[in-house]
Amino acid sequence: MAEMQAYVVSVFVASGLSEIDGRTMAASLVEADLRGTHSHGVIRLPFLVNRLLDGGAKRQPDIRVVNEAPGTALLDGDRALGAITATRAMDLAIEKARAQGIGFVTARNSDFIGTCAHYAMKALPHDMIGIAWTNGFPGMAPWGGRSNTIGNNPIAFAAPSLSHGPIVLDMALSVAAGGRIRLAAKNGEKIPHDWLVDSDGQPTDDPQALAAGGALLPLGYKGYGLAVFGEILCGVLTGSRILGEIPAWFKDTGSAIGNGHLHIAIDIARFVEPEAFKLRMDGLVSLLKATPLMPEVREILLPGERAWRTQQQQEKDGIAVPAPVAADLLALALRLGVTAPASFHSSSFDCTP
Repeated sequence: MAEMQAYVVSVFVASGLSEIDGRTMAASLVEADLRGTHSHGVIRLPFLVNRLLDGGAKRQPDIRVVNEAPGTALLDGDRALGAITATRAMDLAIEKARAQGIGFVTARNSDFIGTCAHYAMKALPHDMIGIAWTNGFPGMAPWGGRSNTIGNNPIAFAAPSLSHGPIVLDMALSVAAGGRIRLAAKNGEKIPHDWLVDSDGQPTDDPQALAAGGALLPLGYKGYGLAVFGEILCGVLTGSRILGEIPAWFKDTGSAIGNGHLHIAIDIARFVEPEAFKLRMDGLVSLLKATPLMPEVREILLPGERAWRTQQQQEKDGIAVPAPVAADLLALALRLGVTAPASFHSSSFDCTP
């Protein structure tokens, strides 16, 4: 992981970020790949660099607190890359939760933040429960609609356990995240027919249809309803852009995104002793896993369990990167005059601690 991390930091620094902000950005991307969420990992690096170089995001932002109370705050991201603003917001939420029991911090004037789980999980080392939510570019159709009018507005929850790893729910409110579909397009793969409709409103297995005017399908009417509240809490409440006011961060790289997000940290110790909470979590996991299985089902999995297993495996074996993504990273290194590690050529990165 150190090799990939160092490369990503060097790319961001060469693009104008400070060393600290470069490390913040690298942490968000590398953790996504480490946990197997490759749609939000280093595949996004060229787009984020373009946002810096084309002026859509600021290289040296002045992130500041606009309004603050003991348990709440509103940050202005000053057009920073989203992971930088989101990290500041989550750190502040944790600080407030330590003092007040709960911290509720929102951000405006931000950008694409990547995986919401990355921020929710920042609460775990502090014996806290973390929540992160963001709105974004409208790539999803509302329930019953056929055009991309609302964002898939992902949300994440993270809670610790004693011996089963963290319980982490990170989900877009579409059937499948747009990044997952773009990754399929990058790799020349087909997708299930219930993920996407094309520009004519017809179901399709072609991931290229999304970029050609198609729309993500919501996770039923319940997913659509949650997406609406994502717009309310992350957009309307924060004074951020909503719906069609938000441009495509990966396409309009010279335009400010201006979306919003929220971050909540809950101090477990204000309700129950943390070790007792974690022990009870282990009991919850055991009871769920003892459920009689349906035919063809091998085991009951908890939210985030597959990602936790992937992380443990890739910490030992390295993070595999598809050849098309590796080629993009090599081209980016050449473009910025950054040295690319030799392992890039083998389409995997040394993740040895």
